[in-house]
Amino acid sequence: SIFMENILRLIERSSNLYPNKIFLRDINKELNLTYKRTLDFIYKLNDYFFNNKIKKKEKIIVVFDNSILLSLLFLGITSTNRVFVPVNPDIGKYEFLNILKTSGAKILIIDENYKKKFSKLFKNKTINIKNHLEFVNNILARKNKKINKRFSGLCEILYTSGSTGNPKGVMLTHQSILANINGLEKSLNLKKFKNFLAITPLFHNNGQFIPTLLSIKTYGTSLPVNSKTSVIIFWDLVKEFKINYSSVMATHISYLLKTSKKIKGHYLTGLFCGGAKLDTNTQKKFEKKFAVKIACNYGLTETSSIVATESLNKVKINGSVGKPLYNNKIKIINKDKVRKGLGEIIVSGKNIFDGYIKNKIKTNQVLKKNWLYTGDLGKFDNKGNLYIHERKDNMIVVSGENIFPTEIEKFVNNHKKIKFSVVVPVEDKITQNKLVLIYETKLKISEEELFDFLHKKISVYKIPKIALNCKKIGLNEIPKASNGKILRKKIINYTNNFFKYKKL
Repeated sequence: SIFMENILRLIERSSNLYPNKIFLRDINKELNLTYKRTLDFIYKLNDYFFNNKIKKKEKIIVVFDNSILLSLLFLGITSTNRVFVPVNPDIGKYEFLNILKTSGAKILIIDENYKKKFSKLFKNKTINIKNHLEFVNNILARKNKKINKRFSGLCEILYTSGSTGNPKGVMLTHQSILANINGLEKSLNLKKFKNFLAITPLFHNNGQFIPTLLSIKTYGTSLPVNSKTSVIIFWDLVKEFKINYSSVMATHISYLLKTSKKIKGHYLTGLFCGGAKLDTNTQKKFEKKFAVKIACNYGLTETSSIVATESLNKVKINGSVGKPLYNNKIKIINKDKVRKGLGEIIVSGKNIFDGYIKNKIKTNQVLKKNWLYTGDLGKFDNKGNLYIHERKDNMIVVSGENIFPTEIEKFVNNHKKIKFSVVVPVEDKITQNKLVLIYETKLKISEEELFDFLHKKISVYKIPKIALNCKKIGLNEIPKASNGKILRKKIINYTNNFFKYKKL
């Protein structure tokens, strides 16, 4: 596989080989762009930036839902030697102010729908876009202007969900991103000219890598769809646009399994699932029901994207996330003899990030001698397959026992009356913590029925002392980030507030 110097060269290669192949497809069928037209847009966007005095290496905050325009801005900003700083439109005020402060961005490109929310917070140059189609056509109507292709370095700043404090700005380079794409291409060995569905947000790496950049690398077609509604119309999209691949979260798989009827006559070959551990039973049921293979993977924003994955061709239902990509190395350190090799996962390779922007202390805590200390616990089997157990900081200590929430949640989430559940700690003077199960239901269930079920599945000391419907603590549903990750900190705060004046 030829290593590209930057994202622009990656797009140029596909455009030169297949100029008339559709790359970006529009859900509304108003705007479909070939590889050549996509490249034209990038060159002319550079001219637009130049005329608007937006300099090279300028950091540009972008606030959009998934759309063709967001895909084009991701590719266009990075390919014109500027820095892409995508922001979740649903972000809170203080998180947004933290991004402004740490990124140093002086340019904001924003969907008109979110102008009111952010305009008072951003005092520098703002480009409001009301009509996506009109903006793209206006750029394409401009004269061409050459781009200086000799550039590298910082490509984008991706902010983490902030589950353990203020979001951290992860600095990714062209080298780290392209190293990861090359590793994915070799490990997944996907067929060329396939259709990809981008339902995970493009303001996270999950939406950027497989459904967008890997699509370019394999001369495919990408359909970006608003993440807020995409899962509801998932199978309609799969059938209408003849989708072959998509990148999803474990929560998407669970939702589709519980809400969708058996689907026939689709073209979907495989789903790539990451972000959180997928329950093995859920995976088996989904694959059997829909005749679609799921390749589980593992990665972090700090590793650009995926560092280990199963292959669709050799996928094995064993609860693993497959083997490391060829472009990075993975080690397990501080192994626990009691838990048979379980230890912290550390990663090294060209795909590793450059650090957290304006946060050297945190960078030095996780980056040591070119190894990234992930904070995730895992192990290898004797065939080199990696298994992810849990986040170290999710561990709950109860009477000296280390308990991981997923050990309990995986059983509760498979109960026919439960839609989703999360186990959280509440402080206790005697046992240090007490386990509380927060759940949302499909059908009414009693606490007694739930506990009887758990007694048959797990050790007594792992069974939560209290089970509460999420509505009881003031939540309509279990809160998740836009990329599908559970917002545990938020649930813990709500639970602790509920028990603030109650005796457990």
